[in-house]
Amino acid sequence: MKKRTLLFLSLCASALNAQLVQADMVNAPSSQVSSSQVAETGGQLSVVDEAGQIKAILSNIQGEIIGVTAQFSTETNSGITVTFSMDEQGRYVAVLDRSAFAEEDQVFSLKLTAQLTDGSFQTLSDYSFEWKKDVVSAAEKPTALDNSDATPSKIEEEATSTTTSSTVNSSLTAGATSSTSNSLTRSSSNTIAGSSNGSASVPSARVSTASSSVNVTQPTGTITIENRNDAQGTFDVRVTNVSSPKDIASVILPTWSQSDDLRWYEATRQSDGSYKLTVNKKDHKYRTGTYTVHLYYKDSSGGLTGAGGTTTHLSEVKPTGTITIENRNDAQGTFDVRVTNVSSPKDISSVILPTWSQTDDLRWYEATRQSDGSYKLTVNKKDHKYRTGTYTVHLYYKDSNGGLTGAGGTTTHLSEAKPTGTITIENRNDAQGTFDVRVTNVSSPKDIASVILPTWSQTDDLRWYEATRQSDGSYKLTVNKKDHKYRTGTYTVHLYYKDSSGGLTGAGGTTTHLSEVKPTGTITIENRNDAQGTFDVRVTNVSSPKDIASVLLPTWSQSDDIRWYEATRQSDGSYKLTVNKKDHKYRTGTYTVHLYYKDSNGGLTGAGGTTTHLSEAKPTGTITIENRNDAQGTFDVRVTNVSSPKDIASVLLPTWSQSDDIRWYEATRQSDGSYKLTVNKKDHKYRTGTYTVHLYYKDSNGGLTGAGGTTTHLSNPSAQRSYTVYIDPGHGGRDSGASYGGVHEKNLALSVSNKLRENLLQYGINVLMTRTGDYDVDFKTERSRMTNASNADLFISIHFNATGAGVSNATGIETYWYQYNPEYQPKINKEMHNNPTRLAESEILANKVQESLIKETGAVNRGVRRETFAVLRETAIPAILVELGFMDNPSELQVIKQDSYHTRLAKALAQGVMNWYGAVEGK
Repeated sequence: MKKRTLLFLSLCASALNAQLVQADMVNAPSSQVSSSQVAETGGQLSVVDEAGQIKAILSNIQGEIIGVTAQFSTETNSGITVTFSMDEQGRYVAVLDRSAFAEEDQVFSLKLTAQLTDGSFQTLSDYSFEWKKDVVSAAEKPTALDNSDATPSKIEEEATSTTTSSTVNSSLTAGATSSTSNSLTRSSSNTIAGSSNGSASVPSARVSTASSSVNVTQPTGTITIENRNDAQGTFDVRVTNVSSPKDIASVILPTWSQSDDLRWYEATRQSDGSYKLTVNKKDHKYRTGTYTVHLYYKDSSGGLTGAGGTTTHLSEVKPTGTITIENRNDAQGTFDVRVTNVSSPKDISSVILPTWSQTDDLRWYEATRQSDGSYKLTVNKKDHKYRTGTYTVHLYYKDSNGGLTGAGGTTTHLSEAKPTGTITIENRNDAQGTFDVRVTNVSSPKDIASVILPTWSQTDDLRWYEATRQSDGSYKLTVNKKDHKYRTGTYTVHLYYKDSSGGLTGAGGTTTHLSEVKPTGTITIENRNDAQGTFDVRVTNVSSPKDIASVLLPTWSQSDDIRWYEATRQSDGSYKLTVNKKDHKYRTGTYTVHLYYKDSNGGLTGAGGTTTHLSEAKPTGTITIENRNDAQGTFDVRVTNVSSPKDIASVLLPTWSQSDDIRWYEATRQSDGSYKLTVNKKDHKYRTGTYTVHLYYKDSNGGLTGAGGTTTHLSNPSAQRSYTVYIDPGHGGRDSGASYGGVHEKNLALSVSNKLRENLLQYGINVLMTRTGDYDVDFKTERSRMTNASNADLFISIHFNATGAGVSNATGIETYWYQYNPEYQPKINKEMHNNPTRLAESEILANKVQESLIKETGAVNRGVRRETFAVLRETAIPAILVELGFMDNPSELQVIKQDSYHTRLAKALAQGVMNWYGAVEGK
């Protein structure tokens, strides 16, 4: 155990030549205090002497502690509450004052409570220590004091009597001689901390000697309670005399009525330097009674320094409210409830008015606040099962927590009322079969959700109608006999009011009469056109005793071509139809037209008919040959003066030079109404000579009507090509080329080559092949020698690719044409291998083929490249080599081995060849 002794005012004793003075002896072990509820929450507690004061210090803090208080007591005295503040070292420190205890008290206890960051409070383990008061002998008694009325007993009283509501200034000075000057002055503030009169302050002290000065500054703050309002449940806390040994970042006022409603408030600085807070009991569970307010100063590092506290009292108040019944209306079944003089000890979030006529129709209403501060509710008996008699209304105030506070009640009475309604028949129209029903003087003892008018001519055509409210408050309905099986005669109309719950209240009825009328309609034939095979039917003077949903005109030339047409209503009220003989098997002669009115139920009413005559017409068309170009092998066909007795869906121009190259072309309509076609000999096996063109009109049924024909002549231009292609299927025989997964390149190349041959033959191109089966053909010169000995226009070598690296991700198609390399000199093609025309046409061929392959297959485009392959170097005509995909890419191999893919490759290669012919024709 560590023992410490403080000789209080020891400097004073020396200066007073050893007079008797009081001394403090503290026996205080340092001990760990902690929470039993929250692990690792507490610290090391010591009681020490610092700067002439006994201090309790909590250091080595553990856990989320943001504030500390303690009950300072003995066995015989429950003691006082002390508040700890945080010092610059991060310790919680409180100055202990034993003036509230007897001098014989020696064993003291500190019961610490720590506030955590989550707002909870945790009790730490108890701490006990010894604090004794002893008298120390001095050498001699002083002869005089600076203030003549000061005595040792007064000095002792002044030195030991400190409270949280006083300020102490002590100074003692010794001169060079034996004379001694002592002074101890005490000035008191106006209140005591913790008292209930509404204000408190804290002390500061200074002790001086001739050779040294010790400053101990305590926080100060006076707490005053202002503007207490029991009715509103509020009071203001004002803090003045604000100071602290540390900086003051904010003024904190923890406030509570009971421990479970503690709120930590931050006060607001006022213009006069004071701080103010308004406390509202709604933030403290609406509790009344004693409220405790503590004062803390929070510094910029977040530390809290306690500076006192106070209490105040809020008294309970009763709710008030005056209920008045206004605007009672027995006919409407309504009355207003108005509440004035509204107040409650709790906040009022809403005014609730439970209302009922019997227990099973109770409704809890929320009243609406009016501009004058009163609250109003309109009660409607429709919400209470349309009951009349006594209604009970109670008044409750609902607070923001959902609690209800009763404030009285009242009753009122609603009397029974009878329904009224006057029914008038207006605008009766026998021709249209309609009449209007108007209802005025509308009222009902229940609410009126809708006005219902059941109407019938006979029991099997009863219809329940809902009338429409008009701007003048009346209700109107238009009745149409089409909704009553088109019957005429007497119609009965009854009146009912339907309420919001679906109930019906009868209010009278009436009858009216509709007379029978005949249908009318005048049919006129207009715009007859024998050449087009059309005529118009117009219907005027349209009327029917039933409604007219549509006007139908069945029309025919013979019984097997009858068509039921629906005429179109025109802006002048007439109806019009255009008849075209194409819809009647292109027949001419007499056409019959009948007139029917179709009603909304699907019924037909006949209203007459007529006939007309269409004469036979012949097709016309003038064919002209334009822009004939022997070099390009093209000419244009233009058709003008186009007409046909049938409709013209398209203009067809079958064209041929010989019977085996006939092509059926569809001409394109021009902006001037003519039709045009461009013929190219490449689509006719590149033949020259006489070309025949016939003209047909195709109708919408697919029928063809001939309208003439003509011929023209294409001459053979100079430098005629042979239209022969030499195909080289790569590898063959013992040379399998690339082989992966049991698939050999030589077989793929031959498959594509055979399909390419078939495609070119379809274009009229002659085809030669370096091999037609699986056998050896030398690739260095033999394939080129065979080609050079022919009259072929071009050479294509077919291959499939591989990287040679085993398995790869390489993909796509590439095309090669010849690149001269001096290291590889030609053996049989020295004259033509680098011929500019051959190279130029090879480049064109490579580009046309590569473009066609990518467009058709969608494969990755590896581009057009140049290389000195033997078959390209030794061939004397335009030559290319194509690589059609990578066999060492497993994914691509699955595609390129498919026969369907070979078909697409062959199609693209053939198209590329034909595109080459088109590009180099005549060059």
